[in-house]
Amino acid sequence: MDRDKRGGIMLIVIGLIIPLAVLPLVSGFSIDKGFLDNFYGAGIRVRDSHNAVGPDPSPALEKGGSPKVRITWSSFIPHRIPFRLFLVPTVLLAYMGVIRIDRARRKKRES
Repeated sequence: MDRDKRGGIMLIVIGLIIPLAVLPLVSGFSIDKGFLDNFYGAGIRVRDSHNAVGPDPSPALEKGGSPKVRITWSSFIPHRIPFRLFLVPTVLLAYMGVIRIDRARRKKRES
């Protein structure tokens, strides 16, 4: 087997392993949802949403005041990492692998 062809196959295999390795950590899939809802809604939970909720602004609103918004460092930490971000390297590595296999076939044909 040619070196470029073997490298292309390895790129495709590595690209498939990335989302499969992350899949057990993913939450948010539902049978009742459609494809796009599952695609955009699935992700790896980084922290609970309940801990991210700040103080209740309702007492300030009842008195006629405006709620105070405090920006903290914890508000910059995402709640989840979308699963679709792990699919991007899969697509890129699969494309690179196909290109390397095709290049190996063309080299072999020209020789």
